[in-house]
Amino acid sequence: MKQLLKKRWDKHYAKGKNKRYWHLTIDSLLMVIILSLLTINTYLSASNAGLVLGTYNNNDFIVENIPANQTNNLNDPNSATTTNKQTITNEPTAIKSTNINLQSLARYYTANGDQLGVGPLPPQVGTATKYWIFISINNFTHGLENVLISADLPDNVVLTGKSSVTIGDNLTLTDNSKQIKWQFSQLTRDNPEQIIGLAFEVQITPTIDQVGSTAKLLTNIKISALDTVTSKIITKTNTDISTYLNHDKTANSSGIIIAE
Repeated sequence: MKQLLKKRWDKHYAKGKNKRYWHLTIDSLLMVIILSLLTINTYLSASNAGLVLGTYNNNDFIVENIPANQTNNLNDPNSATTTNKQTITNEPTAIKSTNINLQSLARYYTANGDQLGVGPLPPQVGTATKYWIFISINNFTHGLENVLISADLPDNVVLTGKSSVTIGDNLTLTDNSKQIKWQFSQLTRDNPEQIIGLAFEVQITPTIDQVGSTAKLLTNIKISALDTVTSKIITKTNTDISTYLNHDKTANSSGIIIAE
């Protein structure tokens, strides 16, 4: 390196005096570029090693690259002594509870057009019409415990006794036979594509005061469960289900109660 510098001096500075300032400018620019590259390389190496880097800006210390849950004591370079220290902890991002997609709907016909229900459609005063109600859950990303799905039956709506569930025990009725419950102890994410739901048949006998309007088939539809990751209770409520069958294209939303 020493011989290389001496050779460059003799060639461009000692003998070529007319071009001395030109070469001096070029060499100065090269030196600035080299020093800049060395500075950047040092910074990147320190960052990759997990070192704490920072600068003072309006008396606030800006800290970078402190791993989560790690506490660092930083000396204040503006302090007259080295005993003045700041303790800075980088807290991890809080985990949110899972979302639960609760779906509920009524059908008189299947999606393929096969008849499920029984009785007049649209519903008629004094005559029973039977529908099938479907409730399902999906889209949860954490395990669930103590899962409970519940709903209420209006005064002129009853269960027929026909029902089906994909997992666990069958649904139950409270003592007054107006609230249904379906519960199970645990749901895991081992099989994300598993269908989790229940289906049951209800019967409504419309009354005279319901003529010209739709009638409710199921109300207060909700789910509650414990998120096993966050240990928090999750609750969700769906809108009431009525004789207006907006999910049943074959029924053509024939839900307005008619007279005899």
